[in-house]
Amino acid sequence: MALKTNPVLKSRTEVKDGIENLRALVREITNAFVVHAEAEIVALSEAVRDLPNVESDSKPAHKQEKLLEEMQKLVADLKVKPEKGRLKDLRRVRDVLDELNSLMQHFAK
Repeated sequence: MALKTNPVLKSRTEVKDGIENLRALVREITNAFVVHAEAEIVALSEAVRDLPNVESDSKPAHKQEKLLEEMQKLVADLKVKPEKGRLKDLRRVRDVLDELNSLMQHFAK
């Protein structure tokens, strides 16, 4: 005689396994976010470092000064609470990175 599987136990096991899979997904997604964000931050940092030296009081110097002021303001105005682990903080970081990239692209034109 075959043993009958309890449907409630089976469902409980499936839900538990699904929840544990969510944990793995969260780790995978956050790790990918970190890798991409850090690479983007390094690229931005290098782009700022590699800005051309310009003569003081020249038009390019004023343009570069304005760019750097805008970028500094974006970074300084970022308000996050990393210890809380909030999704909105990740969105804020993402938004700042997008804005910084946009400024650099606009400057390069």
